[in-house]
Amino acid sequence: MSRKKAAAAAVQPEASAVSTPSGIVLELKSLPNAKALLLKAAATATRKPTIQTVAPKLAVRINGVKFDEKWIGAYNTVCGFEGSDIGLTAPQVLASALHLYLMARDEVPFPMLGMVHLRNIIEATSDLVVGQEHDIVVSFGETRQTPLGLEFDVHTRFLREGQVVWSGVMSILSRVKGIRLPGAKPAALVDIDPTVARYVKLDVPENQGRQYAKVSNDYNPIHIHARSAALFGFPKAIAHGMWTAARLLADVQREMGGVPAFYEVRFKQPVFLPSSNMVKFHVDGDSGQFQLLAAKDSRVLMEGVIRNRQTA
Repeated sequence: MSRKKAAAAAVQPEASAVSTPSGIVLELKSLPNAKALLLKAAATATRKPTIQTVAPKLAVRINGVKFDEKWIGAYNTVCGFEGSDIGLTAPQVLASALHLYLMARDEVPFPMLGMVHLRNIIEATSDLVVGQEHDIVVSFGETRQTPLGLEFDVHTRFLREGQVVWSGVMSILSRVKGIRLPGAKPAALVDIDPTVARYVKLDVPENQGRQYAKVSNDYNPIHIHARSAALFGFPKAIAHGMWTAARLLADVQREMGGVPAFYEVRFKQPVFLPSSNMVKFHVDGDSGQFQLLAAKDSRVLMEGVIRNRQTA
């Protein structure tokens, strides 16, 4: 195989297509190259969705994927998890190359540049174990019209012996110019009584994006350096959403004890690099909730709820 063909295969590895009642499933034999797929994102800028656009009935599947012990160790270190267990957010990151592969496909009508990561809902029904084989399926879900554009869901499932042991829904906004839809501001996910809240300072260093990229392979330029982020209109680089989600999960679950089995997190404002922030949280038995506040003006940057397996 020539170098040119090998490079193309890394971006769009050969897939066999299977038609199912819920749509087309593309089956891969190896994980795609996430870095190469990010380079392809610019080519999707010509996509122009309208208010009637919907995500296609398309999925991608890969079988026999294992969590690597060394990778989990590096991931836990950069995200603040203690021990060697597989954190609740780790499968989302392991599957990220499949998310990119799916969104880079020609059948998808949304431009990759300018997408806004809105929220994640994660549920686990069983412990994930290093060395065990899992099948991963990533698919598009519902598309919704909103005042800002189109929201669409990306579903991720980890299966062991045919049973779903971990599932996640990632919601993304694709802006549509000229849209005119009424809409109320969504209600807050959490409501923490200030009289019982606890506060912990969270300083995020300037190099956090580069450190996390080494583990996640997400080298999106908005996360890497202020100069590259400026090309996309940001005054500073911004932290990866899934790093911040993992870091706050690690901090709150430490106070809860038990095994986290449900996590919903909403991203409301960018977390700039560097920045000083405050975590406002409250733990009540097997559940916890938090808000990440900007230290300067107390703007809510993120909010989330966590529940242990006993109450999930």
